[in-house]
Amino acid sequence: MKGRHLVLINLIFIGLVSLSMGTVYQYLTGNKPLTVITNLTHQQKVAVVRTTNCDDQKANTQLDVSDPGLAKLAVYQQACHSYVTGTEMVFTSMAPDIASAKAYADTDAKTLKAYAKSNVRPLVIAEPSDTAGTTLDYETFANGGYNAETAAYFAELKAQGITDSQLGIWNPFPEANLPYWNNNQPQFFAPAVNNYIAILRQYFPTAQTSVMLNSATYAATDFNWEDGEYDSLLPYIKGVTPGLIDYAGLQGFPWLSAKGGNGAIVNAAEYLNPALLTEMADYFKIKKVWFNTGTFATKYTLDPSQLVSMTPERRKAVLATVDTQALLLQKQGYQVAVNMFAQDKSQASEETDWSYWSDNKPFSSGATPVITDFISTLNQQKIDFWLFDR
Repeated sequence: MKGRHLVLINLIFIGLVSLSMGTVYQYLTGNKPLTVITNLTHQQKVAVVRTTNCDDQKANTQLDVSDPGLAKLAVYQQACHSYVTGTEMVFTSMAPDIASAKAYADTDAKTLKAYAKSNVRPLVIAEPSDTAGTTLDYETFANGGYNAETAAYFAELKAQGITDSQLGIWNPFPEANLPYWNNNQPQFFAPAVNNYIAILRQYFPTAQTSVMLNSATYAATDFNWEDGEYDSLLPYIKGVTPGLIDYAGLQGFPWLSAKGGNGAIVNAAEYLNPALLTEMADYFKIKKVWFNTGTFATKYTLDPSQLVSMTPERRKAVLATVDTQALLLQKQGYQVAVNMFAQDKSQASEETDWSYWSDNKPFSSGATPVITDFISTLNQQKIDFWLFDR
């Protein structure tokens, strides 16, 4: 018998054995053998997301990636294949005593120098709480009770060599009309801002300043997020010294009720309510305004029974409404910026994942083109994109 005949007979034999084994497998499991092979093949394939450039500028190669925020910005540049932004939000605390004020300033000076070295302007959100998270009383700030601590803080920043421009944009007492500050009473806001920024300007006379309030106002003890009212914010800002503020900011985020509910606020015309922002800006007689906003992938993440999600397509639609509102303000003569809050807060009390990818792997997430396209759109429209992520 010739060798090729032996090969043919062996192939036929192997085929018959394989067919028999496949028949037995399908009888025992109910699954077709080819399905298993196909599934294994698909499991080996990793989806790769493609994005286009967000900007014509080349990426910033000076980023000090030892800082968590700047390290995140470097990842955004990878996702964008380009430059992303020259302004990034950072947070700082307010000191309850002189010793803490000097210690906070020593730490913050390092951060400010890292941003200066990276050619990135910090948008500093100075919260009225110490580093342990204990809130400091607004009324005490309003009455000058923390003036000495505020002065010690900025004096130390000055002594550390920080300049006016390195200070970036300084925004104290953010979203003071939210309930979690536990003392958000409007009559204390303006005098607190006046005391704080007047001291800042003693040491940094040309530093840029901002106030930022939430679009929906809540009673001081009301933690039901459905109860916010889009009321005028003038009761908070009336009394702020003229010329003290350079930027007006407004915060607002989309919202969905927990699983099983049907409540939804996903149009920026409502949750960012630009009329509230222009009212503030006009009161201050300024034209520089900014939104603080974001879109979430998942919400109520600490309770699987309540968890809700937004698809990338829905997040894109939400951001389109943000762009619409920003354009409306631009057409009214305002210089507009959109700050994107994009940190994963799913394991925090906020229970919300605002990020667009995980593990610093932007090209493995279907939501990445949502944010890169949004950045590109803003750049084309001459609307500034700012960022918070870490």
